[in-house]
Amino acid sequence: MMKGKGVNVRINVRSSQDPQGYITSVDGLLKYPDKQAGDIIQANTVAQYYGTGKLVDFTPYLNSKNPYNENKVWKTTLREDAYRTDDKTQEIYNLSMEGNALVAFYNKKIFAQYDVEVPSDWNSLISALDTLKLAGYTAPLGLNYDAGGLDSNNFNWVQQMYMDQYFRDMIDDAHSQSSDYSYISEIDDVWEYDAADPLNDSRKGYSYNFTRVVNSYFKDGSKYNTKSARYAEMMKNMKKLVSYSSSDYSNSVVRQRFQQDALAAEGKNYELKSRVAVYLLRLDYITDHQKSLGQALGKANGILPISELSQMLGWFPLPAMPNNGGAGAPAADNVRTLGGPDHHPFALVNRDADKTALCMDFLKYLFSPTGFDEYYKHYKNLGKVCAMQCYLKDYTLPAEVSIAGKLNFDGDCSTNPYRLFANWYTENTGIMAPSGKVQTLVNSQIADYLRADGDGSDWASYGANIYNIMADGFSNYASWRKLKWNDLAAYTSANVNYSTDPMN
Repeated sequence: MMKGKGVNVRINVRSSQDPQGYITSVDGLLKYPDKQAGDIIQANTVAQYYGTGKLVDFTPYLNSKNPYNENKVWKTTLREDAYRTDDKTQEIYNLSMEGNALVAFYNKKIFAQYDVEVPSDWNSLISALDTLKLAGYTAPLGLNYDAGGLDSNNFNWVQQMYMDQYFRDMIDDAHSQSSDYSYISEIDDVWEYDAADPLNDSRKGYSYNFTRVVNSYFKDGSKYNTKSARYAEMMKNMKKLVSYSSSDYSNSVVRQRFQQDALAAEGKNYELKSRVAVYLLRLDYITDHQKSLGQALGKANGILPISELSQMLGWFPLPAMPNNGGAGAPAADNVRTLGGPDHHPFALVNRDADKTALCMDFLKYLFSPTGFDEYYKHYKNLGKVCAMQCYLKDYTLPAEVSIAGKLNFDGDCSTNPYRLFANWYTENTGIMAPSGKVQTLVNSQIADYLRADGDGSDWASYGANIYNIMADGFSNYASWRKLKWNDLAAYTSANVNYSTDPMN
């Protein structure tokens, strides 16, 4: 396009409102590319094809110049999260324009009505929720922990964020040493652990040893696993948090009741006690909120105008849990969100050199100030707001699509190697223990703990049960990862070998 300015370019966009239908279609495209049209596809639906040669590795192109952005090296114009490296292949198969993050949403008018301060730390969050309960809310916090809530979205996400805060030092214990198979001298020689730095384990400046991760978690007396004092304290805080929610609310019910709270502030009649005043969810929820309220309030085109949305909806980052000292203290004083690349990260089908060059030229244009302007012009025409974090550096969102109070987030809790255990082997949800699926068994223990009477001081038995479930499931997890050894003894013995790659 740069060579032929003034040339008209037609982009054929094929979209689908059926997620499963789209996944099936893209899978067929990659299996039989000669029989189907399509070049740029959603990367988050094709991770199984990474490293197979079916997709283009963006690495060499990101190191080339972008003629649409002052001829700068392309990757230097983007935030690092825009082009995440695949852990297994160390190649780059996706490009993202925006990044998501989990936040706490609240209705500004409701907070003003009941004189609730916007929380800035853990104590003020608890104080705000106490005030709302006293005002008449039965369950003011939208953090569903029904059976579905533990398996997906809200509770699982929040729990992973706080696990990262409590066990941030796993990145230090897991860090590759000079004799390790995973050691990269250029980065690991200079890396130093800093719990205060949310980018401390950034992919471009840090590597970890998988064997060290497993050893750190399962060895006797570990400070990381579910039997530790730290874990007990974190879960006690989690139980305190969910005491302001309801185990009877599914995620869809939470969403509905938060929107009813917003509508009540606009004069609609919804019973106070059944409403939700604070809702924990990802930033992209704003688009849904804008549409649902717009329809309910009879706004033009069924979209709540940005000016009204800015007056109604606010949000704040989840605060760190308190550091009370002792063995149960968290390793970090900051919380990193769970999120990162979102809004349909792009992958490129590997066809031929000419087609790749053409598509790459288009993507360089799209990932430039002019391309972003065009992208957000579409938002403006639809009346939509963008609350997400832009991954194009030095780019300012047009005022017409920007909402007041935008936050930028540094760091992502998913970079912590601890996430292997924080997510209950759910890289593959079919990982089994002898008595059933690991994820299901663990969630059952957590649900029982959260719903039991008491202040949460009785975590020990639940923690021991979860540890045993994780240990029992490790062999199946190791088989799925194609590890050389599937016996935990190989990872937890006194003479464990960190210099040998455990992957086949």
